[in-house]
Amino acid sequence: MIGLKRILLLAALWLSVQNSIGQPIAIPELEKNYPFVKEELNVISNSGHLAGLMEKLYDLKISGKRTINILHIGDSHLQADFVTSVIRTTLQTAFGNGGRGLVVPFRVARTNEPFNYKSSSVYHWQSKRCVFPNQPLPIGIGGVTISTTDSCADFTIKTIDDSMLKYSFNKVKVFYENDSASYRLAIMDSLGSKVGMIAPDSVDHFPYISFLSLPALTNTATIQIVKTAAEQSRATIYGLLLENGNPGIIYHTIGVNGAEFRHYSEALHFREQTKALKPDLIIISLGTNEAFALNFNQYKFYADMQLLYSQLKKENPNAGFLFTIPACSYRRKKPNPRLALAGKTIIRFTTDNNICYWNLQAATGGDNSAVNWKKYRLLRPDGVHYNLAGYGLQGRLFCKAFLNSYNTYVANRPQ
Repeated sequence: MIGLKRILLLAALWLSVQNSIGQPIAIPELEKNYPFVKEELNVISNSGHLAGLMEKLYDLKISGKRTINILHIGDSHLQADFVTSVIRTTLQTAFGNGGRGLVVPFRVARTNEPFNYKSSSVYHWQSKRCVFPNQPLPIGIGGVTISTTDSCADFTIKTIDDSMLKYSFNKVKVFYENDSASYRLAIMDSLGSKVGMIAPDSVDHFPYISFLSLPALTNTATIQIVKTAAEQSRATIYGLLLENGNPGIIYHTIGVNGAEFRHYSEALHFREQTKALKPDLIIISLGTNEAFALNFNQYKFYADMQLLYSQLKKENPNAGFLFTIPACSYRRKKPNPRLALAGKTIIRFTTDNNICYWNLQAATGGDNSAVNWKKYRLLRPDGVHYNLAGYGLQGRLFCKAFLNSYNTYVANRPQ
């Protein structure tokens, strides 16, 4: 964990001394030189698709008066937030911190959660991950759902500040089942005093999201179940959105262990709830789990991508899209050749749909780059996941590619 904090601190310190507003953003160099990294191939391909987003970022940089929402969807590589915490910190240091964004009470659901917030409860909550579609409970925005019939239950969320950024919040939006059979929700402070009831009124006409503004910034909030009518018998929570009211970037991460494209497209409420985040950019980092299967089929993989992309595009017609190609890794102690095929399929899909992609495989050595990650001790013992240094490198490489695209846009922007 110390290594990751050092990566985040170095990125923040470098960006804090960037050039004047409206000028190109200084891009932090990699903390360590890895010979297998191909800087010339570390690019956002077809970045012209993101011209609208880049103009919004430019306006934010100049005016400091808007919020930009980025939604990043993935699997276990994202659930722990190691990659995306580097990206979040770097971009928020460059463009402003709009808040922690979407959080899911993973620990209450009895699975691992990011290091930069903690969820807890002394009560037992039922839970479901989107990778188990046949289990009861609907799936919403977070990819993981918690539910209880206990009218006394609660759970607490505590955000942890970064070394350079504060993640306190003064507005809580709750994604939840909001019907006549559902309990009401209250927010309690760290001393156990009621801050207020979450009004059942919808936000922006979204029936599954309600909010409460807090009297002051805080890092801790407890969601308390409150039964107010006889017909109420349950509470079902999909996620929480934590905001601070400041302009800047809000970087939402949705990652579920074992997730594939089809799991999100099959989730009952997922696609419609994404529009409540008002994403300006949707990043999709999936494919590792599909490629892990021996019966991997590139045509089905393409069709699964097309279905999820079409669903998300329909709900978020003004969002830009960026697909990332997963880094190579191992399967049963041998490099997994299907990851290279998955990568080529993603490139074909994004080219056919005229959207962006970031080719992490090419930037780190190509089809057989799994050996590079292993040689430089960037893989965990399972050969599939990466250690803190490995995920830190991936996050820094993405930031370099993304900010280089931004700087190119600014340099060529009509005055």
